[in-house]
Amino acid sequence: MVCLPGGSMSVEEAKKRIMNRVDLPALIGEQVELRLRGGHHTGLCPFHEERSPSFCVYHDHYFCFGCRAQGDAIKYVRETQGLTYIETLKYLAEKYGVDAPELEKPNFDKSAQLAEAALYKVCAEAAQYFREQLARPMNAKAREYVESRGFTPEFAEEYGFGLAATDTNALVNHLLKKGRAIQDMITASLALSSKHDNRAYDFFINRLMIPIADMHGRVIAFGGRSLGDELPKYKNSMNTPVFDKSQVLYGLHRAKESIRTQRQAIVCEGYMDVLQLTQMGVSNSVACLGTALTLPHLRRLAALTPQVNLVFDGDKAGKNATLRTVSTALEVPHVECRVVVLPPGEDPDTFTRKFGADAFRDYVQKAKGLLDFAIETRIAETHDLGIPDLISKEIVPWLQSIKDPLKRDFLINRISELTGIAAQGMQQAVKGEAPVKKTPPRLQPPSDDKVEARTVTALAGPELELFGHLYWSRLDELDIDQIEHMFLSQLELEDVWLDFAKELLRALRKNLNPSDQNKAFWVSAATAEVLDLILGLEKSRGAYETEFRQRQFDKLIRAIRKRQLDD
Repeated sequence: MVCLPGGSMSVEEAKKRIMNRVDLPALIGEQVELRLRGGHHTGLCPFHEERSPSFCVYHDHYFCFGCRAQGDAIKYVRETQGLTYIETLKYLAEKYGVDAPELEKPNFDKSAQLAEAALYKVCAEAAQYFREQLARPMNAKAREYVESRGFTPEFAEEYGFGLAATDTNALVNHLLKKGRAIQDMITASLALSSKHDNRAYDFFINRLMIPIADMHGRVIAFGGRSLGDELPKYKNSMNTPVFDKSQVLYGLHRAKESIRTQRQAIVCEGYMDVLQLTQMGVSNSVACLGTALTLPHLRRLAALTPQVNLVFDGDKAGKNATLRTVSTALEVPHVECRVVVLPPGEDPDTFTRKFGADAFRDYVQKAKGLLDFAIETRIAETHDLGIPDLISKEIVPWLQSIKDPLKRDFLINRISELTGIAAQGMQQAVKGEAPVKKTPPRLQPPSDDKVEARTVTALAGPELELFGHLYWSRLDELDIDQIEHMFLSQLELEDVWLDFAKELLRALRKNLNPSDQNKAFWVSAATAEVLDLILGLEKSRGAYETEFRQRQFDKLIRAIRKRQLDD
């Protein structure tokens, strides 16, 4: 273990120690078959399907010429495992034996760490106890119930199915014999304290138990399904220091790889849906745990996939849960949310048992866009006299969030068909109340005192991709066809940038010889100042640091804008 010397501690310091230990080719090589080629490794890209390897891994970064995925070890782990930034640092620290107490919660102390470890321990022992109870001969009826739900004994064992006994003190007494503290049981939501007799009683009684795990596979909570007529039918652990329902998606630790490779996730209402889908071969499903899909849920999924399919029950509660997701989805615009509408009275569990996984996949293929579904649902629920208010107060703000004008116009025309309200009026409402456009404005010849740099975060996608491509690529691996496709396939390029792009492409075509590659081809495409900045980005070993690269990009943008003005 690497011990931290005395002095101030910060996450950034921990990151530096961790990154100094990371072997990026070895890390990526655990999932991708890599071959050494010159000074770097190549392989099939893990972020998109391809037959010929276009994924390059260097000692400190990776870059794909096919899909332009790029980053360092932290970004790779985040995008392949769906972890947060701090979770990723903790994962790498543990993997490479780096001591990083800075990554613990604020006001970190040893006692807090020990208390959290005790909760993981008591949850793991409870899970083992529940499994043992289900396997006992006297609990054959509970096993019959599991089989009646369509689960094989092998599957139930693999996924940790268990049983909470009818005895109100069974788990508490078992854990006491193991030396566990009652307060830990209560904190972990495994027991409740009674005000009447100052005793602790089991939180789960006479229920089929399903363990809930975190992204590392550690049991942190439970879901209990009643075996009789007891209400509630489903009961989940309460929030604890290691379990937050708004942060955790059931099954994500198992499904994350399938979600990433299939490039879509299926979000269900309950864990029984996920378990049934998984047994049927639909391995990219997860479930909310008694809450609607939250922003942390969606951001965690966004790290793994560009598409999320919502499969909520067809009853009113399910529709309401779907509608509540709209505002959340609008905050993560780079993820496409769709709604899978199953036949009335069906959920993923019952549907797949009746009709099979292929029939379910067919419904997923026919999923509607979330906004389409929300608009149609709200219009159908609203009286004719309330339609104008509905459109102005709810639907117009939704429409304003859509950047694609074709999709927005399509929805406006669809709303017009459903309501009889003129499309032109809605277009005016959307235009008149639209928020300030976040994309950079078209460049105009400003006065000298207004020649300011646009930061890299304000750059439009194609412009940013150009500089990213130049920076992340070695000269002998620059793919001119890829650069040309990148520019010409983007319709939102400003005229001034399109002119620059065409000039750049002409220079590349004319001067770049595969057998004699050098930097000279830049001279006809950019000023000496721009050339020096690009060379600085490629050569500087510190260029990967965010702040340094930000400053270099700022200078580069200023130089290019000044050149355009001079022209």
